[in-house]
Amino acid sequence: MAMFDGGQKKARNKYAVEVELEDGKVQTLFVFVAPATRVIDMLNDERMFIPFETTEGTIIIYKKNAIRRLTELFAAERTATRDPYDIIDVSAKATDKELHEAYRRAIAAVHPDHIQSLGLPAEFLELATKRAMAINDAYDRIKRERGMAPTEQPPFN
Repeated sequence: MAMFDGGQKKARNKYAVEVELEDGKVQTLFVFVAPATRVIDMLNDERMFIPFETTEGTIIIYKKNAIRRLTELFAAERTATRDPYDIIDVSAKATDKELHEAYRRAIAAVHPDHIQSLGLPAEFLELATKRAMAINDAYDRIKRERGMAPTEQPPFN
């Protein structure tokens, strides 16, 4: 197995992740993953080390067995889908109330105000804004599909 690919760049998607190391240190970093591959799959591939990018753009490399927890901050791969139910992470059979609750959970996790209050860099805020726009668009499409008015809230009993 060659260490380098002769300079050919492979397509990669950039994901924001939170990494907890075995010493308890937690960092917010970026990781690059091949298309159609989940972030968590990196922990199961043949590599012994995983490169990460800091918010300042520096590349750091951690040995896999030093990583205690790896959490994707924004499920960005869902925004690539056209299915609004996948974007919100709810079943198409969900009731209006369940849909609304799923929407509220999804938007709360990535709301730009929430991300800004955490003091994260502008790049994270930009990712959160894009994700929030995709969630809002998906929710609007589902409401139109179901014949719900744009401002109509589902009944809560």
